[in-house]
Amino acid sequence: MRIPVKKIPIKEITSGKFVETEGQWESNYIVTENSEKVSRVALYGVIVSKYSNIAKEFCSVTVEDLTDDIRVSGFKGMAKKLENFNKGDVVLVVGRLRKDLKENTYVFPEIVRKVEADEFFLNVFENY
Repeated sequence: MRIPVKKIPIKEITSGKFVETEGQWESNYIVTENSEKVSRVALYGVIVSKYSNIAKEFCSVTVEDLTDDIRVSGFKGMAKKLENFNKGDVVLVVGRLRKDLKENTYVFPEIVRKVEADEFFLNVFENY
């Protein structure tokens, strides 16, 4: 069974407490200030920076949604998809929450697609 996606502001992710699970079939999650457990997220935002390393098949973009920003990092096939996006693009990102080696929370993307600015602003009005 697939874990449902939760549409929340980035600020709730970055201010939440990250919980790393032990089991192979259990997903890591964050506990938000409202005591909600969230492991898959849907985010609308603007790409504010981009980093890629073709040799290591890695690409990372930073997405900002007017509350905070978060890194979206992809490897191999997803890195190639992230390469198609540029700074200033408005995107929808669906993915799982992970921690990097420096203990920063990031999104491991499953879906990334460009959207119109009005979809982004509709999301702003719905969530904030």
